[in-house]
Amino acid sequence: MLLPPTLFITGYGSIDQAVRLLRLGARDYITKPFDLDQLMEKLRIISPTLFIDDEWQDVEPVLGTSVSMRRIQKMAHVLGEYRVGVLLTGESGVGKEYVAQYIHNITDDTGCLPFISVNCAAVTETLLEAELFGHEKGAFTGAVQSRRGVFERADRGTLFLDEIGEMSAGMQAKLLRVLQAGNFERVGGHNRIEVDVRVICATNRDLKAMVDDGSFREDLFYRINVAHLHVPPLRERPDDIVWFAHIFVSNFSKKSGKSWTLNAAGENVLRKQSWPGNVRELKHAMERACIFSSQAVLGSRELGALLHIEQPAAEATDFDGSLQLKGYLEDCEHNHILATLKVHAWQISATAQALGISRKNLWEKMRKYGIRDPETTG
Repeated sequence: MLLPPTLFITGYGSIDQAVRLLRLGARDYITKPFDLDQLMEKLRIISPTLFIDDEWQDVEPVLGTSVSMRRIQKMAHVLGEYRVGVLLTGESGVGKEYVAQYIHNITDDTGCLPFISVNCAAVTETLLEAELFGHEKGAFTGAVQSRRGVFERADRGTLFLDEIGEMSAGMQAKLLRVLQAGNFERVGGHNRIEVDVRVICATNRDLKAMVDDGSFREDLFYRINVAHLHVPPLRERPDDIVWFAHIFVSNFSKKSGKSWTLNAAGENVLRKQSWPGNVRELKHAMERACIFSSQAVLGSRELGALLHIEQPAAEATDFDGSLQLKGYLEDCEHNHILATLKVHAWQISATAQALGISRKNLWEKMRKYGIRDPETTG
């Protein structure tokens, strides 16, 4: 029977005790009072598989701090190294273009390669072909000069085709031809133009169902769907709500030359919303809150009024003074630690540094308040 590696914690750090423990099968031991950093280091040594994703967890979150978005970021990082068809799915406003931009940035170290985005639903069918492939002078009424299409302009870079499910059957066939051959002709032209473009497509529709009912070409579906990333709605990743809210407030503050901050009470209000418009709706809501707030701190009352959110019953009642000072301070400390952990993606070292305390002290406070990383607790 294969036993798991064992690490003992003991109050007796003598050589004899260490030898006895090792003979009994222990891999190592630490003495009381122990240092958490030392404990984590020994665990890494005796059971490295526990930390197989630990290196990735230290990577700064770019797409979100939730488990689902960190996994997408990891997968996107891998896909960025290969020029294969990527299909991004998810509701409108979840940030599919942001993910596509991240995939593009992986291999664009210089920042010089083009990233071009086209919303297929926003361009009429008659103009979409010219938008994609360009046109020659005189190709149609109004074509007073030749114009390059987005495939030409995205050469060596990335072309992001949003709402690919809205493309007509005729345009689907022409797009498939380009993806297969790597060349095309401008509208009204006769010369074939070679391009090397990474194409990332996105949709909020069920393309597989569209293939089944015949409204989307099966061969095109498999061509653009070499790799598939589904971006979940914001309501399914509440950890990202506060993370994005702080980013949007900070960015708007810099752009406006003013300073707004979001407090813990305001964070709680945001978490309770469903955000049907997802990240896009949250961004606009935070900018609106900054513009119309009468003070620099965005709390529950400010956000509730500006975003037309009803106040929670506990906050709407009059203060009765029943909570003792100790309990109130502990609630404040609990909320502040939890908020800081989420902002720093549950990275203990970064959180402890931001709070101005040691890692050991932070672990003790987390244990005291029952705070656990949702990723590790399932």
